[in-house]
Amino acid sequence: MKRHDLRIPVAGTAVAAWHYVADGPHRRPCVVMAHGFCGTRDAGLVGFGERFAAAGIDTLCFDYRGFGASDGYPRQVIDFAAQRRDYHAAIDAAHQLDQVDGVVIWGTSLSGGHVLAVAAGRTDLTGVIALTPIVDGLSTLLRMRRELTAGTAVRLGAAALRDALAAGSGAAPVLLPAVGAPHTVAMLTTPDALPGYLAVAERAPLWRNEFAARMLLRVPAYRPVLRAHRIGAPVLVQIAAGDRNAPADLAQAAAQRAKAVVREYGGAGHFDVYDRGPVFDAVVGDQISFVSSLSERTVS
Repeated sequence: MKRHDLRIPVAGTAVAAWHYVADGPHRRPCVVMAHGFCGTRDAGLVGFGERFAAAGIDTLCFDYRGFGASDGYPRQVIDFAAQRRDYHAAIDAAHQLDQVDGVVIWGTSLSGGHVLAVAAGRTDLTGVIALTPIVDGLSTLLRMRRELTAGTAVRLGAAALRDALAAGSGAAPVLLPAVGAPHTVAMLTTPDALPGYLAVAERAPLWRNEFAARMLLRVPAYRPVLRAHRIGAPVLVQIAAGDRNAPADLAQAAAQRAKAVVREYGGAGHFDVYDRGPVFDAVVGDQISFVSSLSERTVS
C-alpha cells in the first residue's frame, strides 16, 4: 500500500487529498471520502484508507476547502453546497486515476448526508456508503436542543447572526467551538461529544475545534433525506444504535427511501465508528464486503 499526496482543482483553488493505492496492477474500485462536521482526513479516517488498500481497494480521502491542508479562505466555514462541489471534483479526479474502475462515495456524519445528495445527482457512481449520516438538519437540530439551556441557545443564535453579518461585510468569521462539554456554547455538546471527538482527533494536527457560526442558520434547510429516493446506485447505510448526534431513526428513514442495505451497531455511539474505535473493525469490514460485492456484481 502506498499513499500519495494530491491537489484537486476546485473553483480556482484546490483541495488536498491522500490517494491510498492498493498493491497490484489489477483494475479496482476507488472510495472517495471526506469527513463530517469540522473533521479533517487525519481525524479518524486514516484507518479506513489503510484497510481499504489492504483489501485491494483504492481510496481518495480529501479535506474540504477552508479546512485541513486544503486551500480556501476564510477558514473553518462550513458551506454545504461548496462541500458537495468538493465531492464532485474529487469524484471526477478519482475517475482519472490509474487502474481505477468504478467510484464509490463515502461519507460520515454531516458528509454522510452530503453523499446522499451528491449521489442523487450523478449516474456514474458504483455505490454509496453513508456512515452515521445526518440526513435532516431541522429534525436533528430540534433533538439537539434537548442538550441546551435556553441561555446557551440564545448565545448560539446570536453568534450565528453576528457571523452572517460579518460574512456580508467581509469581516473575519465569528468562530465557535465545534464540540464542548454539556451546556457550553458549542455545536455538539452531548456527553460523548467532547471526549469522543478528542479521541478521534488525538493524532490529527490538521483538526481545529472551531467553526464559523453562520452555518447554524443553514442547518434547518439541510435535508438530503428528501433526495435519497433519486439515488440509482446501491447504498449502504451504517447506523450506531446509541447515536445522540445523528439520530438513528432519521438515518433509517433515509435508508428506506434509498432502498439501502442497512447495518446497525448495537450500543455504539456516534464516535465509536472511527479508526481505533470499539466498532471500527465491524464497520470497515461491512464496508469492504459491500464494495467487494459491487465489483462482483459489475463483473457478472
